[in-house]
Amino acid sequence: MIKAFHCKYIIDGVPQELTPAGILSSVMEKAPEPEPAPETILDETLDPSPGTIQLEASKVGEYLDAVMPFKGRMQVPFSAPCTRARVAWALVDSAWRSGNFKLDDLPLTAKWTFEQDKVGDMAAFYGSVESAADYIDAMRLNVRRVSCENGPFDLKIATPFSGAPRLVDDILHPDPQSWVIYVPFDTSDYRLGGSLLSQALGLRGGIAPQVTDADYFMDCFEVVRELSEDGVLLSAASVAEGGLYAALGRMTAEGTGVCADISGIMRACGESDIVRILFAEVPGAVIQIRDVDFDYIDAEFLLQDIAYFPLGHPLPGGGVRLEHSARSGIQNILESLMQNAEGED
Repeated sequence: MIKAFHCKYIIDGVPQELTPAGILSSVMEKAPEPEPAPETILDETLDPSPGTIQLEASKVGEYLDAVMPFKGRMQVPFSAPCTRARVAWALVDSAWRSGNFKLDDLPLTAKWTFEQDKVGDMAAFYGSVESAADYIDAMRLNVRRVSCENGPFDLKIATPFSGAPRLVDDILHPDPQSWVIYVPFDTSDYRLGGSLLSQALGLRGGIAPQVTDADYFMDCFEVVRELSEDGVLLSAASVAEGGLYAALGRMTAEGTGVCADISGIMRACGESDIVRILFAEVPGAVIQIRDVDFDYIDAEFLLQDIAYFPLGHPLPGGGVRLEHSARSGIQNILESLMQNAEGED
């Protein structure tokens, strides 16, 4: 299977200039040795079906139940954007791992699985390699090792600290005054194509989050890593497979729940579909901080021009209680003032 890195590719009838090994050579710590007389692989891309995925907001609880136990794989038609998301997820997870490192100290390992004789797999592999190399290079990182094996199409990304002990808990602390905050690490639109939810429901097509803003990711990582190392975070979780709702579900699995108001996210993104906000797999983090630290983290995020969204506070009893409103907090305050003014003599 390793020969796949050294083969020539003709995709959709178009000869590709570089082999996958040639593409990766720019980001490898040690460039792979070329093989003599490379074979040629012919394949075609499997494009996702056009259109967007529309689901019912009233069923978000059912969707969460479907997602939590489900084990998905990268979808062939979405190999490029999902590859960038996988790289981002591995790096976000490292933000609260023990060890003396910064983002640029994290060489990556990548393992692809594919079925070489299955239509679409090799084109998806090639596109995934291109996407990984571009995104990793944009973050000025390196790849230490690549490998591949036979099996349903997928990609696993890891850093040297992926299995290291955590500096902070992954379960919410029962402090009712503390804040639960969402920090997206990319500026992508919220879309459901290729997501764990779409796989769990047997849906095909749509559009996936594009995950291309490497500079923004680096700023987010720097701040969250510092908060983790400095003991500011009470708990933290990656927003990855399953999206924001799944991350909150995992954090509330041991008896402490959360009241999560997603109105601010919806307004900031210009998004009216709560299913997309909750289940789109835009890389990010959910962090819990003490109330006394709120002004400090506000200043830290403001300094780096990073958007963050206070969701609410922990609740006893477990579970996630969702809230959202089409109106802004300012609108609610003004309406309250108007009502009070009308009631005065």
